[in-house]
Amino acid sequence: MKKKNNNWLFSLISVFILFFCCTSNTFAFTRIVDLVFDGMSVEADKLDETLATIKQNKAKNKTIFDPAKRKPDKLFVVKARQKDPQNIQLEIDTSGVLVKNENDIQASISNQGFLDAIQESVNLWESVDVAEVMFAPLKFASGQANPDDGRNIISFRAVESPEGVAQGSAFVSIIAFARSENVLFMNKAIMVKPGTILDADVIFDPTNDPCLALHTTKGAFKTGGDDSVPISEGGIDPTADLSTCTNIGAGDITDFAVESIGSVLGLDNSPIASSATSFVTQIRTRYALTTDDKIGLANIYPNKNTLINHGSIAGKVLLKKKPVRGAHVVLEDSTTGQPITSTITDINGNFLIAAISAGIYKIYAEPLDGPTRKNTLARNFFGFASQINFTTGTLPSEILIRNKKTTKVTINVQELSASAFNINYIGTPLTESDIEKIGGGFLLPIMIMAGETLTDVQFWGSNISKDFGTLSVSGSGITVSNVTDASIPISPFIRCSACEDTPDTMCKRDPRCPATDEITAEPDQIQGITANITCAASASPGPRNIIFTGNKVDPTHPSFGLIDQITGGIIVTED
Repeated sequence: MKKKNNNWLFSLISVFILFFCCTSNTFAFTRIVDLVFDGMSVEADKLDETLATIKQNKAKNKTIFDPAKRKPDKLFVVKARQKDPQNIQLEIDTSGVLVKNENDIQASISNQGFLDAIQESVNLWESVDVAEVMFAPLKFASGQANPDDGRNIISFRAVESPEGVAQGSAFVSIIAFARSENVLFMNKAIMVKPGTILDADVIFDPTNDPCLALHTTKGAFKTGGDDSVPISEGGIDPTADLSTCTNIGAGDITDFAVESIGSVLGLDNSPIASSATSFVTQIRTRYALTTDDKIGLANIYPNKNTLINHGSIAGKVLLKKKPVRGAHVVLEDSTTGQPITSTITDINGNFLIAAISAGIYKIYAEPLDGPTRKNTLARNFFGFASQINFTTGTLPSEILIRNKKTTKVTINVQELSASAFNINYIGTPLTESDIEKIGGGFLLPIMIMAGETLTDVQFWGSNISKDFGTLSVSGSGITVSNVTDASIPISPFIRCSACEDTPDTMCKRDPRCPATDEITAEPDQIQGITANITCAASASPGPRNIIFTGNKVDPTHPSFGLIDQITGGIIVTED
């Protein structure tokens, strides 16, 4: 727990910074949420200590009869949201859009081109008919990101890079919101509703990386994106010298803006890999919002006029009859197999999702232990501080969501054992130490077209083998075949070193190494499986879940019948 300032006006604002790097490697009704005790944010690693303090204070307060002298004994959940969602003003900074210097590979983007790219993302969020969100007309301005000036500035590059932002990051979102009713903001004492977003800034290319080249595009937004659209402005300057760049980063400003403006609206990254508020915009262009993104927005700013024939689901996730904090609860369409939306359970294991279309669904709860891991949910306290000591738990029967009704469920999960399994696939080159440290961090979904077959798709993870279980894809229209055990190369890097042949020793030459070197090590590998994935020509566009079921081991095995999945791990793209 952070130390409290004695000035009651200080227990005010937290500034959350989120940055994305397009040269390495997003969430869904996952909101920007904080847990507050005694006017201050609770640090995730101090949660148990804070709970112990609350227990002690409650005991002491039983003997204190003067309310003014009682010690704090309650936790408060604070959820970020715009104060006036019908009039959100964004200002487009015009001071830094031009090429920085002669060594910069970034081709020019006009001020109007930059504004137009931001406008497209704004239009996309405004088009969500189940939510009530409206932005004021974008306007040009001059200014830099400052979380204490009350201006929502979107800029291209920064005079000074924000602290903690990694070199090469494509953009950073800086969100400041109130933690209490009494706050000090812009050197003034004000009263606001806790959670009110007071300032939201976005910086593209925040580290002024000379080897990052962003661009703009135009065209329709499609399910799964459309990488065939040409670049309108920006990109790599054809006259630039690329020899000085070890890694070259790129990306579409509009797609990055879709994700960052989701943050401006109060949404955190979604653990569903296919959601536009996840990390998928790092690799796809003109990527359309999913039902997960739309339902997430509607849960913050519901449009009562259009939420007709919609209902809610509420419930609890339990492990040995005790609540599970930070479980990822996913609603899956029973017919299509598409992950519709998800949320994160609170400290008491509770969850609630509204704005769900009436229908029949499956529901499950999974740990944030990979491919999407809890450390990617830095702005959702319960996700970041989640428990991961359990395996996926699925409600045995389908559920019915009814109009204007709340369906209540309890999902029981099992304790994680050494014999459990956890499926991942190779989406980004990793090293073995990376996998041991972060388990892959997060995952970008597999893209497949209707009528297409992907061969030798690589999966890895604890106990992932063809003799342990079965690989499948949710819904109909996508089949898996030719599953084979394999050693999966998790890094494309070989190791070479200088070597000279001698009469006694011959160097181990390899065409992958320079002519004067020998190969000293092959790429890191890990055990897993490969499989072919076939999408029927009639398959409808949208995300699906990749599922591994432990059904080939002995029925007495602790993991028999359990499942693990990559939620939104594969997307059927739109033509």
